[in-house]
Amino acid sequence: MEGQQEQESHATLALAQAHFNRGEYAEAEALYSAYIRQCACMSSSGLSPGRIF
Repeated sequence: MEGQQEQESHATLALAQAHFNRGEYAEAEALYSAYIRQCACMSSSGLSPGRIF
């Protein structure tokens, strides 16, 4: 289960970066916020959020 959440987190982050690179800042902000929430939820549940770099 943790692997799936990591994949979803990485996909969310990649999509946010793609929107940012195209100048679609509102969309990027929403996705970055979703990514941060995912990391915070994983962190509070004791799961490792993984590396973001």
